[in-house]
Amino acid sequence: MNKTNHHIYKAEQIDWEKLESVGISRSQIEKDGNMDLLLQGEETNVMSIKIKTPVFSLTMDATLSLIEDENGNPVISINGINPSGE
Repeated sequence: MNKTNHHIYKAEQIDWEKLESVGISRSQIEKDGNMDLLLQGEETNVMSIKIKTPVFSLTMDATLSLIEDENGNPVISINGINPSGE
């Protein structure tokens, strides 16, 4: 039986190296069971992410989704979760 995932993106289209450099890992997304949602163009389940750059570090609960940049390439959109529910 051929299982169809209805993916609109391919994992190979995502720049995992750049995402890893700021703290978002492919392995975490896969481990949490969110890869199919992401590749289907859906928002992931809430996950804890740690973003690190040379000038700041941020830990937060968020959902991730893919949007297209100006060249039509998929890039990650981070949607922070407000703990107060506002």
